Amino acid sequence: MPHVTPLHAGDPGRLGRYRLTGRIAGMPADGPIYLAQAAEGTEVTIRLLKGDWARDGAARDRFTAEANAASRVAPFCAARILGAGFEAGRAFLVSEYVAGPTLLEFVADEGAWEGADLEALAIGTATGLAAVHQAGLVHGDFGPEYVVLGTDGPKVVEFGITPPYGAATPAADMRAWAHTVLYAAAGAPADPHDPGDLNLLPEPLRGLVVQCTSADPAKQPTARAAVIELLDDDDPPAGVLGEGTRRARRAAVQPPPAPDGESPEPPRRRRGGRAVAIWWAAGVAVCILAIAVAIRFAQSQTGGQAPAAGRSPSAAATPSPRPTSPAPSPTPAVTVPPDLAGTWAGQVSQNSPSGTFSVNVLVSLGAGATGGTVRYFGPFSCQDDLDLVSDAFGTLTLNQEIVHGPCQKGLVTLSPAAAGGGLRFSFKGKGAPAATGTLAKSG
Repeated sequence: MPHVTPLHAGDPGRLGRYRLTGRIAGMPADGPIYLAQAAEGTEVTIRLLKGDWARDGAARDRFTAEANAASRVAPFCAARILGAGFEAGRAFLVSEYVAGPTLLEFVADEGAWEGADLEALAIGTATGLAAVHQAGLVHGDFGPEYVVLGTDGPKVVEFGITPPYGAATPAADMRAWAHTVLYAAAGAPADPHDPGDLNLLPEPLRGLVVQCTSADPAKQPTARAAVIELLDDDDPPAGVLGEGTRRARRAAVQPPPAPDGESPEPPRRRRGGRAVAIWWAAGVAVCILAIAVAIRFAQSQTGGQAPAAGRSPSAAATPSPRPTSPAPSPTPAVTVPPDLAGTWAGQVSQNSPSGTFSVNVLVSLGAGATGGTVRYFGPFSCQDDLDLVSDAFGTLTLNQEIVHGPCQKGLVTLSPAAAGGGLRFSFKGKGAPAATGTLAKSG
């Protein structure tokens, strides 16, 4: 899952029978997402939903019925819905907690996927969507940020609980699946209509991506049909979705065991030949450095000058004391003021040589923190860390420095909007088009 951050000051301590232990940051949603613990110790994910699900008995009945339908999604590469409820007039949904990085984070850290690993990832994500569609639901917002790479393989998370409507259809999910698979193969957003990008995919995956992004609905395959095509078997002994889940385990991410007293390293999958070559070169460099240190040490033992007459060796090695000046007082760290803490979401406009386009932005700030996170999703998806540089006259300036995905480094400024509340967002970066817009508080 994306990063877990501390609870905010206004967050509840419990929802139903679950004790909240943190917030899950870095995943776009219309309400806060919490990490929670059941009485027996099981960790779960709880999404606090916006909307008027609890306004009257009819709305509550509809929510309960749709949550029950979502709980029937088979656990084939999809996070299970475990329950639902109401708390203080808000509806919440409880689902399985999947530990691991999102595909968006993993590609940003590890690079592109290829070969059998890519095929397993494609099978697993199509299997998860097929399980959701089989229950009469759609995801509605599928992308690499909604694929978590767990120890059992990839799982689709945070799918919707309402039946298909409007632009949220199974076909739209499969178009998003095609873009997600191509993103994994390229290591960055890619164009399914560009022959050069499509050549990154082997068959039959390439043909499926072309079909899913076709303008002709008759050519667009269902998720189940895509799984069958990738398995090359329409009647496996374990069933189509069961076999898809089994084949997807190759794309699992296994966290390495941590030595006693040390924090575990970030999870990794098997590295390709290029990564092995990099580690081999790093090992050679370490050996050369060790040899140089050994030679320098030997020279210091045999070629050093004897101490001057009348002075002991210890006196010769002791430098003359120098007067010291008092250490300067530490500068207080700039931190996020309480009134700007929380999650802020909205749409910003970005101008490029090819025209103006819109990007969804999600900024998370903690009270008293020295930074936060920002997520961009829409034509592209990426996540960045924000380091607070200054807080002058109510305007926060933050350095967007550590980039996870196809974004540019730069400066983000947040200032109170002139009217209607919210925050005015702007981004400026070297080699990247400027972006501006207004964010509203969402959590």
